[in-house]
Amino acid sequence: MLFPVPNFSKSWTTCSDSSDALPLDDETLVVSTDKKDLPHNYGTFEGKNTMKAVFPKGSYIPSKDPPGGLSFYASGPEEVDLATAKEATFGYSVFFPDDFEYVKGGKLPGLYGGDDAENSKSCSGGRRDTSCFSIRLMWREEGAGELYTYLPDVDANKKQCDVPPESHCNPTYGTSVGRGAFTFEKGKWTTVSQRVKLNDAGEANGEMELFVGGDSVIKVTGLEIRDKDEGRIRGIIMQTFFGGSTPDYASLKDQSIYFGDFSMAITEEL
Repeated sequence: MLFPVPNFSKSWTTCSDSSDALPLDDETLVVSTDKKDLPHNYGTFEGKNTMKAVFPKGSYIPSKDPPGGLSFYASGPEEVDLATAKEATFGYSVFFPDDFEYVKGGKLPGLYGGDDAENSKSCSGGRRDTSCFSIRLMWREEGAGELYTYLPDVDANKKQCDVPPESHCNPTYGTSVGRGAFTFEKGKWTTVSQRVKLNDAGEANGEMELFVGGDSVIKVTGLEIRDKDEGRIRGIIMQTFFGGSTPDYASLKDQSIYFGDFSMAITEEL
């Protein structure tokens, strides 16, 4: 289920099962800050319109050779203006082939935001600030799933460190939230949906929740996702790569994963 949160006001989807599905392409996603040496190729796979990410042997973070995965930002159709959203839900499906080697883990797409369109792209790669945030997904060893966040470094957000079954607050890099709450299984599609609710400025009442197959598997409330009214949800940080920042995360062989069914809904407006 791509939209497990009911009563949304505006939405779009590329899921071909929907009667109003949009094409899965750069025009629909509204791509920006595209890392050109990491192509995101569109096609079909197992009956879905897909975007393919390729990981050459030895690839890990995008700044290292060989380049692998994909990396860009996407705001989506202008009719669904995320800057007007108090709460948004972002869903997609991902497919790991039967012979996929997870190694130590890698990043997957999620929502990002901040005080303005450009500065909001700054919270990743060890950069944490009160003017931006990102809430991506990760796979870990054996396909263990989690949320991977860069939120403001304030006391309210320390509750991320205690989310079961396992969480890790890293002082330098992002926070691993709810590791092992679900598994990305090989040889089948996993449908994930991420709900992010902004806090009122100056209050710790923000929320984030992850659904897998329509079931809530991770939920954290009482967060401070932004510190001022200018902080808004801006779009999708469309990234996938192996890593971790060290070579022991690198892909052990040439391999690929597939994405489809990208969908977005505004479930509460500001």
